[in-house]
Amino acid sequence: MSDLSISELLQLSSHSFNQGDFHSAAGYAQRAADQACQEGKTSQELNALSVLARAWANAGEIQKSVEAATRLLTRARKTENKAAQMDAARLLASRMADLDLRNRWHEIRPLLLEGLELARQLGDQTQVVEHLSRLGAYAVEIGELDSGLDWLQQALSEAESLTDKESQAFYRSNVHASLSDLMRKRGNHADAVRYAQISLGAAQERGNPNFVAHAQLTLAQAEQARGELAEALRLVEEVLPQARQMGWKDDEQRAEYLRGELLREMGYLEQAEPPARRALELAREMKLKEEEVACLLSLGQVLLALKRREEARQVLQQARRLSQERDYADHFQEAEELLAGCP
Repeated sequence: MSDLSISELLQLSSHSFNQGDFHSAAGYAQRAADQACQEGKTSQELNALSVLARAWANAGEIQKSVEAATRLLTRARKTENKAAQMDAARLLASRMADLDLRNRWHEIRPLLLEGLELARQLGDQTQVVEHLSRLGAYAVEIGELDSGLDWLQQALSEAESLTDKESQAFYRSNVHASLSDLMRKRGNHADAVRYAQISLGAAQERGNPNFVAHAQLTLAQAEQARGELAEALRLVEEVLPQARQMGWKDDEQRAEYLRGELLREMGYLEQAEPPARRALELAREMKLKEEEVACLLSLGQVLLALKRREEARQVLQQARRLSQERDYADHFQEAEELLAGCP
């Protein structure tokens, strides 16, 4: 039995989470969940499992997050707690999106729409905003830009009624990051940068260093898109040391991928290879399917530019094979075009 109460463990977990120390947050949440289970305190157990799933997700430990969310869903169903069932289903949908959004969107979308309806029935405004922001972000990511914009605008509107200022800042940051991605995909680079800057400001207001890092990477992507490569690289290289130190695998993977792309575009080919390989290693470690293919394509382009055609061919053939297996037509086409350059 812990010498700390369940409430104290949850407070420590929350504090660690807000500092971006997700491994410590998960440790405290795990202890709180186990202790609450032993003492028959169901509400606290469900709360702890929710925190545990989110902490592992933010740490980039996707499988551990899935396990925690599955345990949460099992307990929520057993205790007939609709709010916890909604939370668990959203967490599972989010992890499915992490692993392979494009191929599982047909499963993820109805789960989130069902959760949104339940959130409205329960009068849980925070979960209404959460579901809308995720629907919008995922729709943008897979290219359904009009639907994504509609959901994101709804999320911003609904977030205005949240009474907790930290929650408001969190969702302003998330939604504006997605709006930046949307504008970047539409080729509106000025608005992409503007929305990313708003996202970064809101993240800094919220205070969690991980959210700040995530917003910086979104701004880096927007700066890259408008041709400001040196500024994009500066932002990425500011994030990387902290991501490594804090164990933020998702941000490290994203930053290394961007760093490799930027260095290649700037002509620093020898320097581009290590981050391209590290991004691929992390994508495989986290079992991120589309990111793995994107990293193979990125590495293949570096090797082609370095005139290492045989190595490039092997990497790009892997990208083509995985693209075909996973039904990524655009990546398959890119791999085909790049392979034509290394006969």
